[in-house]
Amino acid sequence: MKRINSTVLILVAVLGALSGCIERELPVPVRTPNQVNLVEANVGSDYESQLFFSLKNNRVEASCKQRDWCISLREASGTSQLMLNSGRAMKTRHTGINEFNTPIDPNSVDWEIMEPSGISLHDSSSLQLQLNELVLVDLGLDEDNESLGTLRLSLIGFDDELWLLHVADLEGTNSDTIAVQQIDGYEWHQVSLIDRMQRQIEPPAEAWELCITQYMELLDGEIPYLVVGILTPTQRVSVFETDEVDWDTWKTNSWDELVFSSSWNAIGYDWKIFDLSTSSYSVDFDKLYCIRTEEGREFMMRMLDFYDANGNTGNVTFEVLER
Repeated sequence: MKRINSTVLILVAVLGALSGCIERELPVPVRTPNQVNLVEANVGSDYESQLFFSLKNNRVEASCKQRDWCISLREASGTSQLMLNSGRAMKTRHTGINEFNTPIDPNSVDWEIMEPSGISLHDSSSLQLQLNELVLVDLGLDEDNESLGTLRLSLIGFDDELWLLHVADLEGTNSDTIAVQQIDGYEWHQVSLIDRMQRQIEPPAEAWELCITQYMELLDGEIPYLVVGILTPTQRVSVFETDEVDWDTWKTNSWDELVFSSSWNAIGYDWKIFDLSTSSYSVDFDKLYCIRTEEGREFMMRMLDFYDANGNTGNVTFEVLER
């Protein structure tokens, strides 16, 4: 877990302004038409939409706005794991304090940014909720890049049916208890800390593979930067990236010797490049992603565009072929 001084986060809003609506024409290279599905998934030019995409069904199974949820919870080997909605530049601080109403000076907090590569049970810096520990949650930014404030959060109950969360304003006022049900067939369970309620957004675990969204990347391993890309925050999916774009080769060759990654950002955002001199994005057509699910299904995917027909960013276009 990288710890970032709060002043560094100012870069998020500044750098994010670089990704506006830009017009330009993109020459799409020739692709193999047989059995290749062409997909357009639009998150909006403001990047406020989040899409859950099914490769096997070739469709968006669910969508939401970034403001609709704050955190997600899942159970893993008897622990409670916490995922932030990093598309809003959220961050946390695990205090190690078990007294919920302990006075906290927010100006002295060493905030933690969630690793975009995901949560590991073997990583001591994982965002795990410990019973009764006071956790500070910065709710991040709204659509106008204004702060949504900071809350206190504590896990006060956990079993195989639900999580029980204690939440209050930073000062300890406006206290509430939120019961988050564990729903069979779902990996992550979303919660809005703003509305103080569970809000299940993502589809059942086996119904999707890709999350197309804005999220927080750590440039050079430490600088938080809002980007738009593709995440795989599910235990079902692993990815291998290659710059040898030959559909026929990857369609027929064995994948048994490939080293697949379970990192959430294995596809990520860097299939596109922003050119400061032209204020536009270009797509790296030489990247091909081999995607494997735990059910044994295998897909090849190549990115094609980040613009719609009117030159607006946020229209993620890619092609997919199942082996």
